[in-house]
Amino acid sequence: MCSERRLGFNMLNAMATAGRDATTPDLVVRRCLLVRDPAAAPVEADVLIGAGHVLDIRAAGGPVPRGARVIDASGLLAMPGLVNAHTHSPETCLRGIAEGRPLEPWLAAMFTAAGRYDAEAHAIAATAAAVEMVRTGVTGVIDHLWMTPPSPEAIDAVCRAYAAVGIRAVVAPLASDIDCSEGLAGRLGIDMTGALLTDLLPLLPAGDHLALLADAMRRWNRPGSLVRVFAGPGGVQWCSDELLAGSAELARRHDAGVHLHLVETLIQRAACRDRFGRGAAEALDDLGVLDRRCSLAHSVWLEPGDPERIATAGAVVVHNPAANLRLGSGLPPIRDLLDAGATVALGTDGSASSDNQNLWDAIKLAALVHNREDRWVTGSEALAMATAGGAAAMLVGPSAGTLVPGAPADISLVDLAGDGLAGSVCLAGSLALSETGAGVVHVIVAGRPVVVDGRCISVDERAVRDGLRALAHARGGPAGVAPEAARLTVVAEAFTRLRGALVPGAPPDHTQEVCQ
Repeated sequence: MCSERRLGFNMLNAMATAGRDATTPDLVVRRCLLVRDPAAAPVEADVLIGAGHVLDIRAAGGPVPRGARVIDASGLLAMPGLVNAHTHSPETCLRGIAEGRPLEPWLAAMFTAAGRYDAEAHAIAATAAAVEMVRTGVTGVIDHLWMTPPSPEAIDAVCRAYAAVGIRAVVAPLASDIDCSEGLAGRLGIDMTGALLTDLLPLLPAGDHLALLADAMRRWNRPGSLVRVFAGPGGVQWCSDELLAGSAELARRHDAGVHLHLVETLIQRAACRDRFGRGAAEALDDLGVLDRRCSLAHSVWLEPGDPERIATAGAVVVHNPAANLRLGSGLPPIRDLLDAGATVALGTDGSASSDNQNLWDAIKLAALVHNREDRWVTGSEALAMATAGGAAAMLVGPSAGTLVPGAPADISLVDLAGDGLAGSVCLAGSLALSETGAGVVHVIVAGRPVVVDGRCISVDERAVRDGLRALAHARGGPAGVAPEAARLTVVAEAFTRLRGALVPGAPPDHTQEVCQ
């Protein structure tokens, strides 16, 4: 981009901390092609920004308010920033691991290779994930943070990393204290010794984790903060009633949310039905967890009536198509959820299962993999999942995920002459199906620039990648890892037996269609 644009951003960065009236513009994105939301027609406009929000949208090329800095956005598309509503930042250094394994054996391979993380390792992984995201237009993220071992230092390190990059972030410390697959397997006569989640990870008792979570919420959930802490129970099958209900109560008390995995695999659905005598979503509803504060990653194996139940509760389903395909878990009923009025968001999932942090991949897959005959997910619907849907999961507030007066000034500026959009005749379709993130030029979060001319300006990108390479090398490096073969064999065989008992004749990498 031209030097004037770069200079404009440098000037903006210098004045970003200057106090200004909340109604006074301090930045104007001038002469952009504006997309207010995925369903709206684009218009040429100037966007006036102040106090971290969109103050006004005016005809392109109008007068600039006194004292405001200007971004010349001629030839750029201004769109709401993307939200990656489900990831696990520690996996940033574990890419490509355990191909050809379904979720449960994959978890064993991944956690065996991961080993222990200290606070510094968590900070490096989260910073690298954030840089990868913002460079491709992501302005918000929900990090379902697993820790080995759980600690306040790890939570703080990740929160500080996101704050340093300047991305809007929710950190949801992942917590589990049981594995109800054991009860299901026992009733089927299958020995799961050594194969359960409780065998793979250092876990805290429910009370200890809730105390850790409450302390983190008190320290980080300040009004106006870009980084907040949510409750992050691992999943219905991995959490006691005490942990699930306690997480929801803490979220209500601290004006936060609850983010958890929901029935990602057939085995998880069967284990939850065995435990509760009903579906997992209904059980969450009975425990007081399923409400507008709740976001549900995956939601592949829903029960009849669950889309309507989720919609009525106001909860958000977070679709992770790349990880679901990679692990052979099946696909959630996204069209049914949308038709029921449920809010759907998009996530990359962690980089060990997706295997990157590029949400454009998820947008394209969401617009493709559900289509058959007269049941389609359109490009604009997929983009809405990646913007307003994700903002709803983060509980950002009214108008978040759009670009209208009053909305948070979370904006991605995309090159209209780039490979993704230069040949476009339908903007929503080409954004969803052709854009890869390579066309992202500038990114603004809460009115402040974090990406300028395609580079993250808040941290040293080379140093971040050097740190990430060191973490990956410590876990085997590009030559590949060789996790403990005997341990993985135990896990794979146990879950293959369990899966076979549930669906006789089903292959290990079953899909929902096969099992139905």
